[in-house]
Amino acid sequence: MRTIDKIFDVEFKIGDVKIKCFDVLVAIVLTALGLMFRFSLYDVVSGDYKTAFADWMSECHAAGGFAYLGIKPGVSDASTFDYNCMFQYLIVILHYIGGNMSDMYLVKTLSVIFDFVCAINLARIAYHVSGKNIQKAMLAYFAVLFLPTVVLNSAAWAQNDSIYTAFILLSLLHVLKGNDFRAFMYLAISYSFKQQAIFFMPFIILMWLKNKIKIRYILAIPVFHVVAMIPAAIAGRKWGDLLGIYGNQVEMFTRLSMNYPSIYTIITSDLDRSIRKLIIRGGVMATVIIFGMIAYYMYKKKFAITGKFMITLVIFTAELCCFCLPVMHERYGYMPEMLAVVYALYSYKRLPICAFLQVISMITYTRYLFGATVSYLWPLSVAMLVIILTVGYDLYKQMQIPEGANV
Repeated sequence: MRTIDKIFDVEFKIGDVKIKCFDVLVAIVLTALGLMFRFSLYDVVSGDYKTAFADWMSECHAAGGFAYLGIKPGVSDASTFDYNCMFQYLIVILHYIGGNMSDMYLVKTLSVIFDFVCAINLARIAYHVSGKNIQKAMLAYFAVLFLPTVVLNSAAWAQNDSIYTAFILLSLLHVLKGNDFRAFMYLAISYSFKQQAIFFMPFIILMWLKNKIKIRYILAIPVFHVVAMIPAAIAGRKWGDLLGIYGNQVEMFTRLSMNYPSIYTIITSDLDRSIRKLIIRGGVMATVIIFGMIAYYMYKKKFAITGKFMITLVIFTAELCCFCLPVMHERYGYMPEMLAVVYALYSYKRLPICAFLQVISMITYTRYLFGATVSYLWPLSVAMLVIILTVGYDLYKQMQIPEGANV
């Protein structure tokens, strides 16, 4: 064997994971390329950055750092009234470590760091559900580095969906491992960063109904949520303001679809506000009913619950939430789109699901980010419905495997 081959075959042990030198070198090269890819988009100035994050950073600088946490919501347009205080803490940290880096670069770098945390967490999930296959784990890591929606979300948009998703992935990993307390703690952290963590809750409830998770640890979510607000309360924020952040966020928008390809794209957008509010209420109730029927069917049916089933279920329930609920933004499919990478690693037949989800979201992203012309969203809604039904059918087939089967 050539010397170079011997070097490539040298194994390193990280915990209980054995990884070859060749894999490490490839990971280093692709990680560097992933960073360069993101840096190339750093000068894109998104609407969200101009109208929100830039003002919040300026307000934090003007307040001198920690005092920013005490600003009462609604005092100015720059107040962080629609974000929880966990993200405000990160803004304060950026204020103190900023140095000569521009505020926009700071905000984007924060999200980019969590891109890589997501990539590592997804690799750990792939490693666990693939029977400790290091190649599939590495492929999952590489895929996240170059998923268009992940790169655009952080490096171009300056959005932070990677932050709450990183903790959702950790929560899922510990559900797979049967560590319920850690699963709920990471879910609590995720929810304290962004309300969109609730898209993971249908999965949690269904796993509880199947006796795969102990629901008593769910109290970790409200407890952590309140404890996380203490620094902001000490800085001067009123508890009523802090506890009402997510409630105010829900009331902010009344458009039936916020650029997400859902069922609501078939409804004209020029309806009266009062009519839209009625449709929103009805849509929420219809979604609850749909998930109630799914829960009833799953609770009654006996079948083998595998890691593959759990991954499929998270994707199905999260995408179904986004499709059925009104007022969904185009970014809300971020978490299931990332998990679709692991789904695709099970077989090449599932790869199109991952690819099509990226294509659909890319179209909606570029419509917002770069002003791309997309006259109608309803064709994308039809495509999304086909994807959901396809994943749902796969889920149904997996539910035909009897308990105790060797899978």
